[in-house]
Order: sequence, then C-alpha cells, then structure tokens
Amino acid sequence: MSTSLNGKKILIFGGSGFIGKYLISRLSQFSCTIKVVSRNFKKVKKLRFLGNLGQIEIIKLNNFSEKSISEKIIGSDIVINLIGILYENKFQRFHNIHGELPGIIGKASKQKGVSHVIHVSALGVEKNTQSHYAKSKFLGEKNLKSEFPDACIIRPSVVFGKEDNFINLFAKISNLSPFLPIIGDPKIIFKKKFLPILNFSEGTLFQPIYVGDLAEFIIKTINHKSRIYNLAGPNILNFKEIIKIILKYKKVRRLCIPVPFFLANLLASLLEKFPHPILTKDQVKLLKKDNISKTGYSNLSKHIRNPKSLEVIVPTYIT
Repeated sequence: MSTSLNGKKILIFGGSGFIGKYLISRLSQFSCTIKVVSRNFKKVKKLRFLGNLGQIEIIKLNNFSEKSISEKIIGSDIVINLIGILYENKFQRFHNIHGELPGIIGKASKQKGVSHVIHVSALGVEKNTQSHYAKSKFLGEKNLKSEFPDACIIRPSVVFGKEDNFINLFAKISNLSPFLPIIGDPKIIFKKKFLPILNFSEGTLFQPIYVGDLAEFIIKTINHKSRIYNLAGPNILNFKEIIKIILKYKKVRRLCIPVPFFLANLLASLLEKFPHPILTKDQVKLLKKDNISKTGYSNLSKHIRNPKSLEVIVPTYIT
C-alpha cells in the first residue's frame, strides 16, 4: 500500500471538513498530489501546510454545476467525495448536496477517465425511510452507482475525534445546562400483578468510529471497486452511556433527563429556526433508528489494527 498511491493525482470534494483534514494529513505522507475542491478558499487555504511544498493545491469551486465539477476533475486518478451537511438552510438542501451531487461527480469522473471514486455516505441510510437526511444520502448512493458502477461507498456510524460535531456539542451543553436530554420514548413493562411501569429509554444505540481509523480505512481500501462498506467502531453504546463518558472526563455532574420523541420534536421545531441549530426535526427522526451494524466492526478491523474506542480517545480532547 505504501507505493500504490505514489504518483497518483487525488481530488477531494469536501476536504475542508472534519474527516477531510484527517484524510489529507494522512494522504500527504505519500508521494501523491492532492487537490482540495472548496467553495470557501479562505477556510481551506491552511490545509496546504499539511503536506510538502506544492503537494496540496486548493481549488475554488463556485457552484456544483456539471460543467464546473467536470472541469475540476480533469487529470485526476482518484476522486473522493466527503461533502455532507447536517441540516438544511436556504442555500443548501439535502436533495442537492447529498442526492444529486454524487451522481454529477460520478458522471464527470467516468467521462474524464478517473480510475477510482470513493464516496463517504452514512450508516443505515438504506433503512431509514423517515429522515430526509437519510433518504437523500441513499439517493446519492444510487445516483453515483448509476453513473460510476465501480464506485466504492463507505457508510460510517457516528464519527468522533477532536473537532467532531457530536461529542463536542454535548460537552458544550454540559457547560451551560444543569441537565442533558436523553431522547427516546419510554417502554411499558409489566411487573407483578400486571401493573404497567414506564421504563424510560436510555436513548439510541450508536457504534462510534474514530475519525483517524476512518481516514486510514479510506486509504487502505482506496483501490477497491464496486464495494459498499458499513463501518462501525468496537463498542455499542446507548445515548446515555455516551453522555456519561463525556461527563466523566469533564469531571462534572449533570442530570440526564428522558425526553420523549414528541417533546424532542417540539423542541426541535424551535431550535431549527436558528442559523446553526443544535437539533432539528429531521435529526429527531434519525434518532428513532439505532446506528449500529453487525458487519461494521469486522469490516473495519480487517484493515485497521486495534480500532480505537470512544472511551480511549475522548479523554484526549474533552476536559
């Protein structure tokens, strides 16, 4: 693997994001050239310093038209798409970013003779028919495969690391609030004499994957074709367990409050009116489905030695 990337020309869409920074840093250790396509030149120009002089080039993208995408792909051997959004606004819609763009990238890659396309999607999108986020992600996979059948699709569970939007969010909330929400409907169980008792939910199940392991997996499988990889970390944790880990290493005590889905939806209706919402109604729909995989960890561990758990990494950046 150490020589398979040498001399290759790699183009990355979405390289300025959380996953992109780790991937570019790792790719820069090879004798390859890396082009990072972004609409925000000022935000990504510092990425050039992750590699050797002249190894990393930042390319400004004004729009996601077929013509513009095609022009940027010319001369590339490998194309990697990391573009994704967590919520919609008037400028960015799930359907356009997640649904249509992968197909445009796939079509242009095929026309320009690209040998490999790697697309990072999300775990469970093929099963969640309620969430617009999930449906758009799955649509994007289908559109990509229709244009570039040999594409490799990677579906990670929730990704964590120093700059993540998940662990850090709840760490910040714990600084401001005396309690933290555990979203999920209670279950009715029957004890003696058939008396119903509410068993409050401990939240959605997750199988978090470390961003460094995800970046390494992309590199290890970068020459694979026509594959779909579900990826997940070593441990399955419910929402409450994750919150407890955050509180443990922040060395604070907070009350964990069960929040039923209907109440979370009402709260999200208010929060999503803000420019950068911490919760949306669509995210509540996502939380109704566990984010775990039977094959996710085995897929990861075949290529990554000793994948890192949340409990090991969180103490290095949550204090």
